[in-house]
Amino acid sequence: MSAVITPASKRRSLLNPVVCPRCWTQFPPEDVLWISESQELLGDYKLGETEPTRFLPTEFNASGFALDLKGFPCRHLACPHCHLRLPTGALETPSSFMSIVGAPASGKSYFLASSIWTLRKTLSTNFSVSFQDADPEMNAPIQRYESVHFLNENQNKITQIDKTEVEGNLYNLVRHGDENVVYPRPFVFTVTKRSSRDPKTFHAENLNLYDNAGESWLPALNADSALYPATRHIAKSSCILFIYDPTQDVRFRSVCREFSDDPQLGVGDADALGARRVTDSRQELVLGEMIKRVRHFRQMSNTQRYELPLIIVVSKFDIWRRLTPEIDTDLPIDYRESNGRRHDVLRLDKIKAASEAVRKVLAERTPEFTRAVEQFASNAVYIPFSATGVSPVFDPQTRQTGFRASQLKPIWAEVPMLYALTQATQYRCFIPVHPKATPSAARPRF
Repeated sequence: MSAVITPASKRRSLLNPVVCPRCWTQFPPEDVLWISESQELLGDYKLGETEPTRFLPTEFNASGFALDLKGFPCRHLACPHCHLRLPTGALETPSSFMSIVGAPASGKSYFLASSIWTLRKTLSTNFSVSFQDADPEMNAPIQRYESVHFLNENQNKITQIDKTEVEGNLYNLVRHGDENVVYPRPFVFTVTKRSSRDPKTFHAENLNLYDNAGESWLPALNADSALYPATRHIAKSSCILFIYDPTQDVRFRSVCREFSDDPQLGVGDADALGARRVTDSRQELVLGEMIKRVRHFRQMSNTQRYELPLIIVVSKFDIWRRLTPEIDTDLPIDYRESNGRRHDVLRLDKIKAASEAVRKVLAERTPEFTRAVEQFASNAVYIPFSATGVSPVFDPQTRQTGFRASQLKPIWAEVPMLYALTQATQYRCFIPVHPKATPSAARPRF
């Protein structure tokens, strides 16, 4: 069920249990810790000497905020297991979890930047849905991605998004006894929509997105372990988005070179056009490693099929779109008239038609990948997209390869997430769908 935010005069209900989006531990709401506000109360035995003290409160002020040992009212909550800060509304707003998976250099960061940027506008404009950062501090990396490309003051400056690392500000170190455990930081957004039945009531849900460095998904020793559970969010996720870059396959590049001179295909002057962007990767091996982990963490047998949505997000559509001329690149959004009012709806039938066209192209050129997808998942869909819509350019003065904000033309960047929101959230009416294509995917229960 979705959270129902009612007027302040009414009592709000708390979730039971609460699921921590940092370590995925379930706990009753009365066990939640508070984070001290006083600058004198520093030191946490799990997070280190510089972190504010976490504590189980015994005193509250009239507004219901816990008072720390110095009498300061506190604002932030923490998980009783990992002691990491919880996003706003974690105790009362249900959460959905989605995992973003892909090989190194597959473009996950570019997908996030373009997808979230376009999603903010489309959800508000077309569906009257608010899509806000639940915790701006936790979402700082995505905000930086968006700013680099879409909010750069110099729209003609060549920019690029840094590669996601296997450690750094996207991870948190927590002390458990004598061992240090490194947890991935999710990006958390609050999705809110006014109830159609009661204009004073809003439905809300926290959406947790996990992005790992591609190296975390490689079939290597200690890529995921008890002390580095970087990818174990897939055990909680109600949807997996696998970013697939077809240009990483030499067979696909060979076909595209017949009609495209994009430097990402290794065409032209290698030094001037940034040949480092041309990457060969056995993405079906990364998919296979992901499948192995999903089966292990979800305790699935080797023959059991994955029934939740698996979205294959096929990138760099601007390069290979000529292989699928039947795909209409206008957003798959239509409208219906109801009670004299216009309502926008998502056309799932158009997304499924595009999926069939993309699957056919991939099956012809990389059959081992599509075969692995479909042997594993019963609810797979292939969605084309381009984070930039244009080829990278090279600046001979700075010797930098990247993109100019003034030239960016994302293609279907928000569509994978729009589709995911109709399939994998607890309150699926955030986005109404065309009546001929009603979603039916089952949702996991914790």
